[in-house]
Amino acid sequence: MARWIAIGKAPGWDDLKRFGEELKETPQWRIDPKTTITSVYALGDGRMIAECHGVSQADFDEWLKKKGWTVESVTPIRHLAKSGDIWKA
Repeated sequence: MARWIAIGKAPGWDDLKRFGEELKETPQWRIDPKTTITSVYALGDGRMIAECHGVSQADFDEWLKKKGWTVESVTPIRHLAKSGDIWKA
């Protein structure tokens, strides 16, 4: 399954309560049965990083648009490591 990382800003997401409201419920991060927002990080400089895996980048782009993100970049992930597990995306 393909993966992408988006970097950008989401209005109000620097507030933990709003951040939780935007992401806590499953429908907020489970776009469809094959597309999931796997991680979202709120950075200290006010930007956000979101990771998505799915079939089409267009679905991720639509989610970012729906959430009101100002997107700096969306980049495909080539390979990754998490807690010692390494795999090709």
